[in-house]
Amino acid sequence: MNDFKRKLDQMMGDTTLQERRIKQRVHEQLNRAPARKFSWQVLFVTAALPVVALVLFLAIDPTNYLSADQGPGTPYDPLDDLAQISALQKKKQLSAVDYEVFAELPHFDQVDGLHYVDKEQFSLKGSSDTFHTVIERKANLFDEVVYETGDIVRTMTNTTSHLPTYNDAYYEVIAVPGDRVVLKNGKLRINGKPVKSDLMDRYEKHGVEIVGGYDQLLNAREYLLLNHFPASETVQGATITPVHKIYGQVVGVASEEGTDSIYIDYLTGQLADEYTPEQYFDLYLYDDLLGYGNLPETPLFSQLTRLGELFLEASYRTTASVSENEVEIRYEYGREGVAEQVFHMKWDVNAGRWVIEE
Repeated sequence: MNDFKRKLDQMMGDTTLQERRIKQRVHEQLNRAPARKFSWQVLFVTAALPVVALVLFLAIDPTNYLSADQGPGTPYDPLDDLAQISALQKKKQLSAVDYEVFAELPHFDQVDGLHYVDKEQFSLKGSSDTFHTVIERKANLFDEVVYETGDIVRTMTNTTSHLPTYNDAYYEVIAVPGDRVVLKNGKLRINGKPVKSDLMDRYEKHGVEIVGGYDQLLNAREYLLLNHFPASETVQGATITPVHKIYGQVVGVASEEGTDSIYIDYLTGQLADEYTPEQYFDLYLYDDLLGYGNLPETPLFSQLTRLGELFLEASYRTTASVSENEVEIRYEYGREGVAEQVFHMKWDVNAGRWVIEE
């Protein structure tokens, strides 16, 4: 008998019988506890829940989640399509531009700021004027989604992607950053759904085939483009194009006879001397963009590889007067890792105009 039991007996008397009764009751209750039965019904329901959830998930719209065949497949080979598209382009059989479509666009009396005119000239029914489309350079093109589905745009001639765009064709924006593009065997789906638009109806009506092979999410600076004026019975490349290869959106028309514009002055050979330093700077960029070489060569520009982008990025630049005869033009992008660029325009007394300082 331990010390604790001895003290307990002294206080309460002998508790041996009482302890024995308690142990017996506990033992009887344990023996009477029913054995738990295994429930096959519970197991079946538990196992079925994930299957039911998966069925419901796919039933909503499986194309939103499963955009293409799973696993490796036969990759798209662009070479044959590229050769066919290039041959059509060289023969001027790729596009059939209907300029009358632009007749309903706003007519600009003045083109300045972020607007400029396209070099291609055309006529419209009922008018003897010579017209050009007005192109809008987009502000903050690196920081925002600047084009919308359905916009008509101009691009540079670009073959860095597997299918090209051309600077003498008009393109329509089909998908914008964040959209998932799936193109396989001529079938185009955006965000899991077939593309439905007037342009797609035109392609089907005129027997135009869309070529390309994609299954990807467009990044923050990519747009999917298609020729807005495809010629009948042709193949047309759907091209994923970076924003800095798009020269702007068609927003109106201007006439050589009735619109005030430094760009029309340039195209018609009627440049004057009253332009501001920034306008002259833009004219030099425009001259390089068109590849005409009408303005005196600028050795500084020959060292730069992105003059076209500088023209598009006009919203990122500011001008500041350094002196009566000198102006600073500075590009400020506000992003780490992207260096500012600074140019100086000086008044040339002999030439009677502003020139870029070397």
